[in-house]
Amino acid sequence: KPTKPMLIGSAVHALAFRTQKVMAYDGVRRGKEWLAFREANPDSIILSMGEHVSAAAMAHALEASCEAVDVLAGTAEETIFFDWYGRKCRATPDVRTSVGVTELKTSSSSDPAKFCWQSAKMAYHAQCRMQQIACGLDIDSPAHIVVVESAAPYPVTVFRLTEEALLAGEKRLCQWMERLKMCEESKQWPGYVQSIVPLDVPGDVELDFGDSEGGE
Repeated sequence: KPTKPMLIGSAVHALAFRTQKVMAYDGVRRGKEWLAFREANPDSIILSMGEHVSAAAMAHALEASCEAVDVLAGTAEETIFFDWYGRKCRATPDVRTSVGVTELKTSSSSDPAKFCWQSAKMAYHAQCRMQQIACGLDIDSPAHIVVVESAAPYPVTVFRLTEEALLAGEKRLCQWMERLKMCEESKQWPGYVQSIVPLDVPGDVELDFGDSEGGE
């Protein structure tokens, strides 16, 4: 089931690319009226009034950013089927052109000092490199990530991935694929480790045990 941030993110994509209708429902999501509204709008993203206001404001912020508008122009959300590493693969870039790809992200922060950590954690560099491969683009072709914050005043930041980041993304992709093929061939799907491992705590970590009667 989509979380609230995921639902709003889907709505922002739909509003930005005009790929799906976004509706606001002012009421409780249960009962006959809700069921009737949902059945009357089967292909729409349905938000609460507050969620709709936020999604619309985020989409408006994107439209107001000249840098975002430039890199969000192109073919939107079209799935590509391709062969890679001897496997059938598919990718759906948010935006692609003949020269580059762009991903649109919603986040609690578009601060460059913070988003780089989220990008690494979520492996966005690997995602963008996979989309380049799907489009037949070289690693030095433009790959952008547009980030709009989910709270007012909805700042927008446009990032261009470095060639070093995309190279690291391709290495990650190869590692994943090699691991997958090895597991398939051996019919073994192990966990992270197969033995007991030590657990230590860095010396500069401040430990907070909570209340004196605290729980776990």
